[in-house]
Amino acid sequence: MATAPVEPQQTPAGLAATVEDRTRVAIVYPADPPGSIPGGIDTFIRGLIRWAPADIDMNLIGVTTDAKRRRVGVWTRCVLGPSSYQHYSVYEIENPGRQPRIPATVRFMATMVPRLPRFYGCFDVLEFHRLEPLALFVRDPTPKTVVLHQNMDAIRSSASDIRWKHVPGLYFRLERTLLRRASSAFFVREDAVAAYRQRYPDIADRFRFTPTWMDPEVFHPLPPDRVAEARAWLRQQIGAGDTERVLISVGRLDRQKDPLLLCSAFAELCRTRTDLRLVLVGDGVLRAETEALLRTLGVIDRVTFTGLQPAAAVARYLNASDLFVLASAYEGMPMSVLEALGCGVPVCSTDVGEVRRSVVSGVNGQIVQERTPQALARACGICLDELHSYRGAPALDAALPFVAERILAPFYANYRRLARSAA
Repeated sequence: MATAPVEPQQTPAGLAATVEDRTRVAIVYPADPPGSIPGGIDTFIRGLIRWAPADIDMNLIGVTTDAKRRRVGVWTRCVLGPSSYQHYSVYEIENPGRQPRIPATVRFMATMVPRLPRFYGCFDVLEFHRLEPLALFVRDPTPKTVVLHQNMDAIRSSASDIRWKHVPGLYFRLERTLLRRASSAFFVREDAVAAYRQRYPDIADRFRFTPTWMDPEVFHPLPPDRVAEARAWLRQQIGAGDTERVLISVGRLDRQKDPLLLCSAFAELCRTRTDLRLVLVGDGVLRAETEALLRTLGVIDRVTFTGLQPAAAVARYLNASDLFVLASAYEGMPMSVLEALGCGVPVCSTDVGEVRRSVVSGVNGQIVQERTPQALARACGICLDELHSYRGAPALDAALPFVAERILAPFYANYRRLARSAA
């Protein structure tokens, strides 16, 4: 096995610098699992660390949102639930809810360049959740695996907020080079697997589909005797009446998640229903534009922005709400949908990514094919009328096949396989 990445003077007291009987994995991505960076990729990485079995030694080359606890430029031992991992922060993010002027991946790679020698050859497996940072490790013989959370054909869409959309040809040239450097690649969209196998037939056997997952320890229905208390708490928080219905959406306020469509649909729904509230959990570049639209539509007083929230708080909001709404323009397999279902909450969603794997119209929610406020409002109205049949078991049963421990097992098996192949 590889030697440990921790330099002697940087090793936390009481921790050995080498663990010979474990597979050492380093995830390379600007994430901060103990922090509050929003997004499904960060949640995915948090789960990989949280659910890692005893023989997998997880490490992260990432960033920090708390430089006092996870200092820049040194390895720090961090704890996630029953698991621990080594965290190396390349730089500090001061406002994780806002899109930086310089793309995070660009800053991450540029800041990491002078530090690269300390990472080469220190691990058994390197994992990337974006392709670009792999370019920094092309000279490192360590086996590499990639997780792509989108079908990157999305950058050809005008609705995309991925900055590569301005130079898609350059991205795909880079992709052709870097994908061949990876020993394996997981995709969270099944259509992406088919597309990439067709695009790269010489390495098609390296590509496989993986669904996303939810953590049932966090996202689960409340006991019956606590439901009324939770609903009363939320309505007090947002100034709603006891009988008002609460719609909730969790995610970044950006072009992909399309909060403008969601708020337009909510305003449309409010034309015929006076008992509605909307809770938006998250933050992002469209916060100000979303607030302005709500004022124009005359429903700003019915909408509450919570900002970024930790997972436990998100679960509390979900359990006290009536309907989860996703208005995304494009997706992989959104974790927020599984988390809502895991709390027993019905889902109304645009027809994106792998949503159909868990949401079934007329069973635990509605899927909307037409991306208009009117269509989304009609579907939300159907869900509200059918809460008595959609809520509870139909939602929860759809989420149970996607629990973290089951979905992430192939990743750990792949780490072991790659480490053995390089031994």
